Amino acid sequence: MDQVRASRVQEATDAAELNALYARAPLGLGLIDRELRFVRVNPALADMNGFSPEEHVGKKVWDLVPDLRAIAEPMLLKVIESGEPLRDVAITGTTLAHPGEIREWREQFYPIFVGDGEVSGIGIICEDVTDRRRQDREIREREDKLRRVLDQLFAFVGVLTLDGEVDYANRAPLDAAGLQLADVAGKPFWDAPWWSYDAEVQARLKLAIEAARAGELVRYDVPVMLGHAPVTIDFQLAPLRDSSGAITGLIPSGTIIEERVQAQRALRALADDLEITVARRTAALHAANAQLKEEIAQREAAQDALIRSQKMEAMGRLVAGVAHDFNNILAAVLSGLSLIGRRLDDPEALKLVDMSTNAAMRGTGLVKQLLAFARQQRLDPERIDVSAFLKELEPLLGVSAGSGISVAIEDDGACGAIIADAAQLQSALLNLVINARDAMPDGGAVRIVARAVRAPGDEALPELAEGDYAAISVIDNGTGMAPETLARVAEPFFTTKQVGKGTGLGVPMVHGFTHQSGGGLRIESEFGKGTAMTLFLPRATGADAHAGADADAGADADAGADFHTQSGTAGLPDSA
Repeated sequence: MDQVRASRVQEATDAAELNALYARAPLGLGLIDRELRFVRVNPALADMNGFSPEEHVGKKVWDLVPDLRAIAEPMLLKVIESGEPLRDVAITGTTLAHPGEIREWREQFYPIFVGDGEVSGIGIICEDVTDRRRQDREIREREDKLRRVLDQLFAFVGVLTLDGEVDYANRAPLDAAGLQLADVAGKPFWDAPWWSYDAEVQARLKLAIEAARAGELVRYDVPVMLGHAPVTIDFQLAPLRDSSGAITGLIPSGTIIEERVQAQRALRALADDLEITVARRTAALHAANAQLKEEIAQREAAQDALIRSQKMEAMGRLVAGVAHDFNNILAAVLSGLSLIGRRLDDPEALKLVDMSTNAAMRGTGLVKQLLAFARQQRLDPERIDVSAFLKELEPLLGVSAGSGISVAIEDDGACGAIIADAAQLQSALLNLVINARDAMPDGGAVRIVARAVRAPGDEALPELAEGDYAAISVIDNGTGMAPETLARVAEPFFTTKQVGKGTGLGVPMVHGFTHQSGGGLRIESEFGKGTAMTLFLPRATGADAHAGADADAGADADAGADFHTQSGTAGLPDSA
């Protein structure tokens, strides 16, 4: 009786110990029946699933961890059907313990047999390896990153065993020699193609390995063979120590210093004839300095000549205006003297009239001299085919724009012919292209756009008389103009350029030319976005167009004197 009691006590003790071990086990432990219902789970597995142990009992596995069903259910059914365990199964998914977070578990599924050998349930051993897998990945990523960094180095870096065999080498020395890591890995370092061409170099390397294995840092310059070319490297061999300080390997490294070696040789050679070289350089410097002074003098002379030319041009315009007014006064005086001479019979009075007439005629001669000084000339309108004219002018416009600026002509072919002075039209377009060039100091593009327009109309100037016109636009993508500058750009002598860089007469000349020709000028600009200058010139509409233009020009010669002045000196393009 006592023996039975003792046996029962022992069984109870063993059961209590097993229950305690089951409850405290760090691994998830569980038991499910053939219907895949939980019979028992320990706290570790319950924590992984996000429910208490009591909430598991009697519930189907998928009631608590539905996200794992697609992966785990076929495995569990296979264990029940085959009676064979499944070990080290990787399962990933989410549970209530970590909602929305993908976790990874390493599972062991083993069958439980009762009676005649039928599988009555499945035992589960589960370990959450998410953090460990993450750490493993981070370690691999750091190793891969370090390896990629080493592979990008132009220098040679490697790892040797204590016996001097190659364990690792970065890409630089391998690529330089046309090798793969497999060609040298596991082989003695001194037998690698970099060294095997020279027994003396190999012997020195073996001594270096022995010294580094003993804890020394070895460094020296040595020739190595990269492909078919020997180069010099700054070579170093250092011991590799672990955290305890024990030497576990060797670190060879090297940097190509061939350029430095060649430079040192060249420097020594240069020192031999340094005095001659310095003398030559000094002579060349003196010559360059003299040439520079000459160029500066020439440039200053050219700038002075340009300024004088611009001053003379402005003076000429002023003189021309005065001359026209003076000419009108003289015309009135001569007309009056002629009338007086017709009414007088007194010889003495007629003699005085003749003297006055001769004096007035001398005044008209002086006016002609002033106009010659001002280079005054009347417009000479003619019939101009716009397309042919622009095509012929395109090379000159390109040269005027200079390098770094493209000039493109866009002609719709509908302009036909216009009535205008060809020389003045050419000068006007050159002026505007030069203005565009100056507005694009860093380069850009100029477009010459020709199209036919009708006045009145949305594309024509409001002040144009009714009729057909050719609109020729010079468009740039330069700095553009602020509103206050745009408001004054057509004023004579107004300019935004530095002193000596422009007279401010270019745009007024174009303005006067277009109006005297029976058209007009539209100026559109926005600061930072470029400028468009559009010339509106009347199109020829019949066989008598040329004659009509000549007649108009002759009739308006005096009335348009100011515009004659603005256009008469346009042979030298100006800029506003």
